[in-house]
Amino acid sequence: MDAEYRQGEHICSLYETEEEQLAVAADYLADGLRAGERVFYVAESQEAIQRFRDALKAVGIDAAARAQRGALVESTHAEAHLANGSFDSERMLGLLNEALENALNDGFSGLRTCGDMSWLLLEPPGAEQVVEYEAHLNRFFHGVRGAGMCQYHRSRLPEHLIDHALTTHPSVIVDARHKPNPYYRSPELAVGRAANPDGVRFKLGELRQG
Repeated sequence: MDAEYRQGEHICSLYETEEEQLAVAADYLADGLRAGERVFYVAESQEAIQRFRDALKAVGIDAAARAQRGALVESTHAEAHLANGSFDSERMLGLLNEALENALNDGFSGLRTCGDMSWLLLEPPGAEQVVEYEAHLNRFFHGVRGAGMCQYHRSRLPEHLIDHALTTHPSVIVDARHKPNPYYRSPELAVGRAANPDGVRFKLGELRQG
């Protein structure tokens, strides 16, 4: 993958297939593990987590050994984003803050998170908070020893959510290339703007050419 990652980043990864999603997640989190960070991966199910472990194995990471040492933490959507059956932005931010503090207290060099956002397809209670949540994550990660990646399925998720994702992440991965995102807006502007789903195709075309 053509990628370089740093602490403080909040990345939007747009993918078309599960194979692509897993490859990007494994590359990103393996990089964190090699840098001495604790990594936190959230997926749809335990079966999806096992497929992620297989992807880590393909890049030379023994997932079971890393999990035993506390370097790899995994969770399902039901345990993280949708605890108690709904999404709550403040609760998730609190969970991440606690996870970051615990990682540093346990001697890791930071916390690197990666979550697939396909839980939005369920339209759970509280899903309307996702734009505010994504915008606040930029403040959360800025200046701390942490980084996060949010993975959006380009074809399955509606285009208004893809548009919001592009607005709330300073960098983006498209076609396995990590690059600055010219469509990013400050948290204040991102939360208050209306989505422009009709512009998504144009934005993706520009990102692919850049």
